[in-house]
Amino acid sequence: MDAVFDAQFRAMRDAFLDKNVDIRVAYTRSGDVDYLYEEGRLLALRRPDQNPVDQLARVLPGIRPTGEEIRLGPARDDAAASLLVMSVDDLEQGALRVPEALELLDSELGALNPGRGPDGVPLATPAHVLHVSRICPAGEPEVPPSVMDGPFPSPRAARPVVRPVRIGVCDTGLLEDLPPVRYDWLKGVTGEPDPLGRMLPNGRREIPQYTGHGTFVAGVARCVAPSSDIVVTDHLSASGGELEYEIIRELDELIRTYRPDVVNLSAGTYCRNDREPLGFLALRRRWPDVTFVAAAGNDATDRPFYPAALPWVVSVGALGPDERHRAWFSNYGDWVDVYALGEGMVNAYATGEYRYLEPPRRPATQWFQGMARWDGTSFSAPVVAGLIAARCAETGEPPEIAAASVLAAADVIDGVGRVLSLGAGTRTGG
Repeated sequence: MDAVFDAQFRAMRDAFLDKNVDIRVAYTRSGDVDYLYEEGRLLALRRPDQNPVDQLARVLPGIRPTGEEIRLGPARDDAAASLLVMSVDDLEQGALRVPEALELLDSELGALNPGRGPDGVPLATPAHVLHVSRICPAGEPEVPPSVMDGPFPSPRAARPVVRPVRIGVCDTGLLEDLPPVRYDWLKGVTGEPDPLGRMLPNGRREIPQYTGHGTFVAGVARCVAPSSDIVVTDHLSASGGELEYEIIRELDELIRTYRPDVVNLSAGTYCRNDREPLGFLALRRRWPDVTFVAAAGNDATDRPFYPAALPWVVSVGALGPDERHRAWFSNYGDWVDVYALGEGMVNAYATGEYRYLEPPRRPATQWFQGMARWDGTSFSAPVVAGLIAARCAETGEPPEIAAASVLAAADVIDGVGRVLSLGAGTRTGG
């Protein structure tokens, strides 16, 4: 793994170990990183017409449900799908790591494997680890240029509203005690707390890695959709990552509790065999009318990044500051629906001291005063989520129609694809 990935993964692994969760890296045969997963656990999808436990036990005797079942939908809805978390800690074959258990499952099932074929649903998958894209944004936050006295892109002027619209942001929560006078564009943004770290001997508060990510994302969305209410939930507090089944549980709760018109997820994962994660298949069956927008990832690869690569999710890659060229870090491919500004963005951030964890800045420290410059498809996604929400509010269109309208209005640039410009490319400095 490269030095940046190594630094990011170590921080995430340590955070998960604090919760007694063991996460690992699966590698390809050529030694490249394939996907991240929870060791000792598989996911399976239980449907009214299918209970996968017996099928799994025939190939992997000793596999057992952990008792962790994420049931999506009303408690009495017998037609609802649910995710089963299965343990492979006590297999009769002996200790097998998750990739080994899944390879054995594929080999033994053969033609009976329901995951065979392009549209098949695997009997079991890893419990993938979702992370704020790359494992993180394309880089760590920086101090904005001195010429910047507000967010970039700037807040758009509010327009007449036909109906109220809400954006749900699944992220790291919302920084507390942000002065309304200073952050007037965040009016209408609420959320679960994203706390700062300890008080340092120099009297400054420590800014943990990824703290402020959810606030920055929400700030971008609010600048684009000034009439929308935004709620930010804390679903990625383990150094920017969370287990697939926990994210699904939390997204289900977010939708049930707040009924957002649009959900922004600036996170994702690469999956085993590049197949759809079972958790999002179950979530889609439960909430077929919710519009999801997701970051395409920051590895400069055309490999599908989920959930962005799902056909029912609006996947967003990043443009550079001129809004005419793809950002150097952005993922790309025919699964990316549209590109939007994602480099050189400035928005609300924490006040305190940040210690860089990634090369080449590690171990330097930086004093932040409530704003940051940040890059990544993490921040392109809320641009598009905001554009969809703004159209919903201004036209009264349902979110899926508004999303189609927004994408239809995109320019097409040769060598890039569909592009949504905010007209922000004239910025200078930084």
